[in-house]
Amino acid sequence: MYAQLLIAASFAIAAYQDVRERAVSDLAWLPAIAGVAYVVYSLLASSLTEDLEFVVVKVALIGGIALAFAFFGGIGQADAIALAFLAADPYTLSPLIALFATSIVALIHIGYEFAAGNARGAKTIPMAQFLREQRWIPKAIVSDGTRAEVSNDVNVAREEVEAAGKPDAMVEVRYGVPTVAYLGVGYVVYLAYLLALNYSAFASLP
Repeated sequence: MYAQLLIAASFAIAAYQDVRERAVSDLAWLPAIAGVAYVVYSLLASSLTEDLEFVVVKVALIGGIALAFAFFGGIGQADAIALAFLAADPYTLSPLIALFATSIVALIHIGYEFAAGNARGAKTIPMAQFLREQRWIPKAIVSDGTRAEVSNDVNVAREEVEAAGKPDAMVEVRYGVPTVAYLGVGYVVYLAYLLALNYSAFASLP
């Protein structure tokens, strides 16, 4: 119970930062780290080694896959960290319920952005707009009729554009979704499910 509240606090901070800046501070995860540490301590103190092993397997599987995707630039580092903390929740069905809620939230928001014209594939915007709005993931810099692609790694692509020093250029971009925010909302929905429909299980958790 206390661990879930600490993890939820981190997700609330991280989701707010992700929506505003599409970037999450490492400090946002400190409550979640404390929550995971409390889970480990509680399960060890209660001699619930099988439950602890299950949590470790969840984190290793989901977190490992997420970190691999982040390493190859498929998702942001904060996205991978968020998925790992989602898996660290000690409730048996925690990743499934939270990920299901996350998917619904993501589909609704992406559908809205698609209808608004922001998520319809690549578009070209002025450099000034790109630097002002954090929601864009760059694909290429277009300057003097020349198109220069940037890294496919979402963790470094923006820095490449900023370092190019071409204020009059255009930037080919695609919309970057706030994945951490989706996961944060999904985790809150999961906690609401436990509180409303399975409070006894919620109260029995570390």
